[in-house]
Amino acid sequence: MCGRFVSASSLEQVATYFDTPLPDFEAPRSYNVGPTADIVAVVGNGDERRLETFRWGLVPPWAADPAKGPPLFNARSETAAVKNLFRRAFKQQRCIVPADGFYEWPKAPTRTSPDERPLPHYITRTDGGMLAMAGLWERWWPPEDSPDADRSAPERHVLHSASVLTTAANDFMVPIHDRMPVLLERSQWGAWLDPANDGVEALAAMCAPAAEGVLRSHQVGRAVGNVRNSDASLIEPADPLDTSSERLF
Repeated sequence: MCGRFVSASSLEQVATYFDTPLPDFEAPRSYNVGPTADIVAVVGNGDERRLETFRWGLVPPWAADPAKGPPLFNARSETAAVKNLFRRAFKQQRCIVPADGFYEWPKAPTRTSPDERPLPHYITRTDGGMLAMAGLWERWWPPEDSPDADRSAPERHVLHSASVLTTAANDFMVPIHDRMPVLLERSQWGAWLDPANDGVEALAAMCAPAAEGVLRSHQVGRAVGNVRNSDASLIEPADPLDTSSERLF
């Protein structure tokens, strides 16, 4: 599961790292990105890449109302190729979600008070680079009978949304959580983004757990549990005396 991540690098830094043109839009930078927030993702055709904005939480094109139903911010890579919600996007509409790092909460024993729960972890690359989280994206238009529907300008009301793929935890992640985002290495970016690359078996093979030694982590304070907190102090190593309350999502 990946339900919070950091997207604090500037768009200039993201564009340079992923070899894309600098976009002509502004995007919020945050140390606490949560589901339904606007995010930036890399899309493209092979080596031709660009940055676009998406709502984090995939909305299938047949949904009656994007505000209803659970936010599909994660998709299990093991079943995405066959599950109706993600099948088309897995074959044709893949993206990369850049992140400086992500947060994960270890499971706590039942009936544990908030102050006794394990502290969250902040996970980053050991080499200091950005994470390239594998994602899927979709387009959604209002139904034809909706007052927002304007078929003469179909892009006006289109909603672009995305989900982050997850896979089984590697040995490093197991003590923290049993799932982790699919992390792509630079050599995989072109093949992953290419919509013509629709070989399900080859794509599924790219969704393996990250190699050992790629990630590092440290515990952070409970303030990250409140999505309204979004400043750089969230990624600082935890104060062992931190007993502030947390609210997930």
